[in-house]
Amino acid sequence: MKKGFFSSTNFISKKKTSTIAHCGSCGLHRNCISPKMPPTGKGKKKILIVAEAPGEQEDKHNTQLIGKAGQLFRKHLRSLDIDLDRDCWKTNAVICRRKGSKPPDDNMIEACYPNLAKTIKEKNPKAIILLGGTAMKSLLSSVYKTNIGKLRRWADYCIPCHDPNAWIIPTYHPSYLLKRNDEVLTKVFKNHLREAIKRSKARPWKTVPSFKDEIEIIMNPAKAAKEIDHMIKKGGAIAFDYECNCLKPDEMNGPKIISCSVCWKGKKTIAFPFEYDAITAMWRLLKSPLPKIACNLKFEDRWTRYWLNTLVKNWHWDTMLAAHVLNNNPGVTSLKFQAFVLLGMGSYDEHISPYLKSTKEKKFNRIHEIDMKDLLLYNGLDSLLTYKVAMKQMKLFENRKGLK
Repeated sequence: MKKGFFSSTNFISKKKTSTIAHCGSCGLHRNCISPKMPPTGKGKKKILIVAEAPGEQEDKHNTQLIGKAGQLFRKHLRSLDIDLDRDCWKTNAVICRRKGSKPPDDNMIEACYPNLAKTIKEKNPKAIILLGGTAMKSLLSSVYKTNIGKLRRWADYCIPCHDPNAWIIPTYHPSYLLKRNDEVLTKVFKNHLREAIKRSKARPWKTVPSFKDEIEIIMNPAKAAKEIDHMIKKGGAIAFDYECNCLKPDEMNGPKIISCSVCWKGKKTIAFPFEYDAITAMWRLLKSPLPKIACNLKFEDRWTRYWLNTLVKNWHWDTMLAAHVLNNNPGVTSLKFQAFVLLGMGSYDEHISPYLKSTKEKKFNRIHEIDMKDLLLYNGLDSLLTYKVAMKQMKLFENRKGLK
């Protein structure tokens, strides 16, 4: 899957990106009946099912999802007019059975991931259903990359992924349904399948967007001020974002806003150093009646009060609060998460985030070590994605029953 697109900052990601198979490095193939089980199924509806690993029955017959859990899964699919072997392709996150039917560990998942990447590339599915935490961890670790967390964080989302250009639908493994025997859980699971089948009729993107190409980096403060004043004149909602040298400006000496970005109506996004004429133009913008959007607006509000000595007029939307209302599971409110599950934008901060962290010993972060153009690109993406996420969230609220 794709690497980051920041070029200058001196940071190298340690996350996996290889699609070269390490098959055999985990040793599982030595102790199973059907080593390195290949994908099966005709895939007529271009749906790829990714389960955990072969069970006892699967290992004996060299095919996926034929045990008790597999039969339950097939039953639910049949009720939705889907034949697993005819309409789908089937594979596992780990393609060899582990002795004793223990779940695969992280090393096994990572060693086997290139096999999954190869299957996705060859089959080119329109929808990928991830059954359980192992399948989720295998694929999402390559596109979202950081802080995957637990399955409940991801269930209920149909992710319009960029690479691959396919819907990714994480859901529960049917063995979990057998274990819980919970009517509500079964209904939720079936709804996930129903939504996945619906989405599989078309890819999420006719043309995969390149959000980074929508960012205009402006190094000249006077030019940035001119663009900001043009936005004020035209009117319409804006999203804005600061990048600063610390988290809380009023708790230490020397706080500073290093850069700023503004997205106007989703049509134009500028990012610029927070200097000279650009500062006074932002003061005018934030005092204007234009609706303001942010992710965790208390951060921008706090810095605006401290640095510009003014209140932000006409706060309109906070994507973090909206995310919490839409889904109260933990770990879903960050911009990075929302941009991925709603817009398909994979990890874009790997090269930047290590420099934006501070510690108790060093309250200032290392933002000054970042190449300014890299910082501005990252800053601009934050504003653009904040705006686009807000628009998606508004539609989700409108679509809820009882809301117009």
